[in-house]
Amino acid sequence: MVSILKVPMHLLTPGMKQYREAKEENPDCVIMLRMGDFYELFYEDAEIAARDLEITLTKRGKGEKSAPLAGVPYHALEGYLGKLVKKGHKVAIIEQLEDPKKAKGLVKRGLVRIVTKGTLIESSLLDANSNNYIFALTSIGKNYTYALADLSTGEFVCAQVENEEGVLAEIQRRSASECIIPESLLVNQDLVEQIKKIGAVVHGYPDYYFKKERAERNLLEHFKVSSLSAFGIEDKAQEITIAGALLSYLLETQKNSLSHFRSLKQLKHSDTMQLDRSTLMNLELLQNIHGESKKGTLFSVLNKTVTSLGTRLLKRIIKEPLLKKEEIEKRYNAIEELSDTVIKREDIKKILSETYDLERLIARVNYGNASPKDLIALRDTLGKLPSLLSLLQNFDSDLLVGMKNMPNLKKVYDLLYFAIRDDAPLTIREGGIIRDTYNAELKELLDIKRDSKKYLQEIEEKERAKLEILTGLKIGYNRVFGYFIEVSKRYSDRVPKNYIRKQTTANAERYITEELKVEEDKILGAEEKIKVLEYALFQEVLTGVKGETEKIQAVASQIALLDVFCSLSSVAMSNKYVRPSFNEYNSIRISNGRHPVIEEIEDRFIPNSVHLEDGEIMIITGPNTSGKSTVMRQTALIVLMAQVGSFVPAEVANLSLVDRIFTRVGAHDDLSSGQSTFMVEMLETANILNNATEKSLIILDEIGRGTSTFDGVSIAWSTAEHIYGKIKAKTMFATHYHVLNKLESKFDKIKNYNVAVKEVSGEIVFLRKLVEGGTDQSHGVHVAKLAGMPAPVVERAREIQLVLEAEDEMVKKIRSKKEVEQMGLDSFSS
Repeated sequence: MVSILKVPMHLLTPGMKQYREAKEENPDCVIMLRMGDFYELFYEDAEIAARDLEITLTKRGKGEKSAPLAGVPYHALEGYLGKLVKKGHKVAIIEQLEDPKKAKGLVKRGLVRIVTKGTLIESSLLDANSNNYIFALTSIGKNYTYALADLSTGEFVCAQVENEEGVLAEIQRRSASECIIPESLLVNQDLVEQIKKIGAVVHGYPDYYFKKERAERNLLEHFKVSSLSAFGIEDKAQEITIAGALLSYLLETQKNSLSHFRSLKQLKHSDTMQLDRSTLMNLELLQNIHGESKKGTLFSVLNKTVTSLGTRLLKRIIKEPLLKKEEIEKRYNAIEELSDTVIKREDIKKILSETYDLERLIARVNYGNASPKDLIALRDTLGKLPSLLSLLQNFDSDLLVGMKNMPNLKKVYDLLYFAIRDDAPLTIREGGIIRDTYNAELKELLDIKRDSKKYLQEIEEKERAKLEILTGLKIGYNRVFGYFIEVSKRYSDRVPKNYIRKQTTANAERYITEELKVEEDKILGAEEKIKVLEYALFQEVLTGVKGETEKIQAVASQIALLDVFCSLSSVAMSNKYVRPSFNEYNSIRISNGRHPVIEEIEDRFIPNSVHLEDGEIMIITGPNTSGKSTVMRQTALIVLMAQVGSFVPAEVANLSLVDRIFTRVGAHDDLSSGQSTFMVEMLETANILNNATEKSLIILDEIGRGTSTFDGVSIAWSTAEHIYGKIKAKTMFATHYHVLNKLESKFDKIKNYNVAVKEVSGEIVFLRKLVEGGTDQSHGVHVAKLAGMPAPVVERAREIQLVLEAEDEMVKKIRSKKEVEQMGLDSFSS
C-alpha cells in the first residue's frame, strides 16, 4: 500500500497535490476530495475504500504517474461515509469552496468536516432510539475524569469517578461509540484494549488540549459566560479540563459553532446508582446474554414508548436508578396519576406518537444541515403542543404539573407555518421552499415566472393558429437550447422565415424565435433569482429557529419524560405491577415477587417471596435449573426497577434504598483478555468486596466453582464471612457447596434457603419455590437425564455417585478432629 505522502510531487496532478496537502494536515484520516460529481480517494485511501466499501479500485494516469483511485457519487456520500466510519476510520471531507464553472484555474477546495464514529449527525446513519455518545477521559492519579457528548442532541456532561473500573463501567453504560484520550495515555494499552472491547473506537488527542487553562478558556468562550459557576461547576473542578478538551475536539473536527451545545452538566454520582459492567450484563438490562436488545431484557418489557425521545430517555434511566427517595416518589406519583386516568393517558400517547424528534431536529438546525422537510417536522410537532398542554391541565403530581409550564413556542410555529411550504423539497438550492405570501420580492418573482409561462402557452396557441398546425407544434425546453418551438417534419414546409433552426430529431425540427428568447430570459432570470432569494430566506428562518433552541430543547425533555411515564404506567397496569414503598430499616421485603422478563415468556410463572433484613445473608442451595438464579435476579431487578421509579412485579414490595447492586452470576472465560473462568470470578468478587457497603445488595452465584473443590469451598466460605463481618450488606448467595449451610449455626443473620424439588418415582419435579432450610442434594444426575444425556451414561453416573458418596463417608469417619483443626477447617466440621 503506497502512501501519497511518499510520492514525488512532480508525479502528482494539481488536484492530487490538494489531496496530498489534506493528507499531510490529517494523516490519521481517510481523505474524500470532491471533484465534480464524485468524492475521490487516492493511493492508500483508495485501497481502503475499495476494500471496506466494496467498490472498484481503478487507476488515474499512466506509467509512473498512475495512481490508485476510487470514487463515490456525491449524492450517495452518506451511505459510503457511514460504512467507513462504522469500521473505525476518521474521514476528512474536502469540499469545493467555489463554483467550478466560475473558477479561474484550479478549483479552491478546503476541509469542511472530519467525521468519526462519535460525531455522526446524519439521521440516516444514526439509530433514532439510541444516543450516539463520544467520550473523553483522562486520569488524575487513580481517579478518572470524563466528559461525554451527543452531537446529534446537544447533551454535554462531565463527571469524576474513583478508578479505572468506574470509568469503563460508564463507557459501557453509555454505549459510547468513540473515546478520546490524551496521547500520553495511549501507553496504557490495557485500558485502550478494554475500551475497544466495549465497542468504542479510541483516538489519541494532543496533551496540550487537556491543560486546564486552555480547556477552561474554550468552555467560557463557547458558552459566552464569565464563569462556569453559571452551570453549578466550581472553578477548581477537575472536570473542567476534560470537558474543555472534548469541546475542542468537536469544534476542531466539525468546523462548526455547535450552537446547540447550550450548557454543561456536572454529574453527581451521589444522585444515581452506579452499576458496574458485570451487573449491567448479568441483569440483562438493555441487552440479553446474546447481545440482543429487542427481547429478553428489562428494557424490552418496560418499553412502550411512542417517541424516539422517550425511548432514549428510558434506556438512560434504566441504567441510572435514583438514590433519593423524594425524586423516586415523584415518578411514582406521575405514573399513578396517569394510571388513574387511562383515557387521558391514551389521548396523550396518541398525540406523542404523531410528534417528531425535537432534540435531533433542533440539533440539525444549529449544525446547519437541516432540510426543509426537517422544518416541516419541527412545525408539525410544535403544532401538537396546545392539544398536549390542554390534556395536562388537570394533573396534580409535581412532575406532570411541571410539564404545564413548557415554553411557549407559538412564535417559532408561526414563523415555520407562514414561511415553509407544505410540499417543500429535501434540497435547499433549487427553490420551492418558501411560501410566496411570506416575502413580497419572492411573490413578484414568482408572478413573473408564472406570467411568463402563461405567455409561452399563448405563443404556442398563436403559432399553431398562424401555421394552421393543431397537434404538430409545441413549445419545449432543454438545458442546451433553452425554450424552443418543435414542429413535426410533415409540417416543415409551413415554417416561416423568422424561425431559426437549432436541432433536428427523428420526427421533428426545433426552432427558436426572437420573441421566444426574450421571454426565456425573463423566466430563467426570475428562476435564478428565486433560487438565490429562497436560499437566503431559508437561512433567515433557520436563524429565527436557532434563537429558540433552549426552549425547544426544554420542550423535548418534557416530551421524553411524559412518554416514559406513559410507558411505565401502561406496563404497570397490563402486567399488574404494584407501587413499592420504602422503609428506614435497611431491609428488603418482597411478597410474591416475579421476574419481569421471564413471566412474559413462561405461561405459568411461580412467584417467590424474599425477606432480607439488615445485614442478612441468604445461603441458597438446590440443583441447577431449579430457579436459584431466577429468584436472585428477580430480586435485584425489583430493587432496581423501584429505584428507577417504576412499579414492580410483586404483590407487596417494601424496600430500603440501596446504594449499589452487585452481581456475580454465572461462569465464563474471557478468552480475549486471556482470563480463565476462575480469574473472572475472582476479579468480579474482588470488585464487590472492595466496593460494597452495608447499604448495598449483593447477588452471588457459585463463587469458587472455577477451581478445585477445596479451594472453591474455602473461598466461598471466607467470602461469606467477610461480607457478614466487615461489609454487612444484604446478600443472596447461591451455591452447590452444601457445607456452607453450616454458616447458619455460626451466625445469627445467615439463613439457609433452598429452591424446592419433589422426587416422584425416582424422577424429580422442579417446584420453583424458595423455601427455608438448606439441602444436601444437588440432583445433578437427574438434571443430566433431563438434558437428554444418553441413558447408559446416566446409569453409570448413578453407580459412580454411590461409590464416591460411600468413600466420602468413610473419609469423614476416619479423619480425626485434630486433623481437621490442622487444616483450619474446624468451622466446617462442627
